[in-house]
Amino acid sequence: MADVILKVNDEKVPLNDFMEEMLKNLMLAYLKAAKGIPEDIKSINVEIKP
Repeated sequence: MADVILKVNDEKVPLNDFMEEMLKNLMLAYLKAAKGIPEDIKSINVEIKP
């Protein structure tokens, strides 16, 4: 399984296997649909500041 870490306000949010896999697949699907993203993705870092 992929190493998926979710943090909110710098606090780690525990994820079960299902949620980890869902978050990973969601991000990979989004990036594969985007233009200019390399096919060989080694890591993904996302930071959102609302």
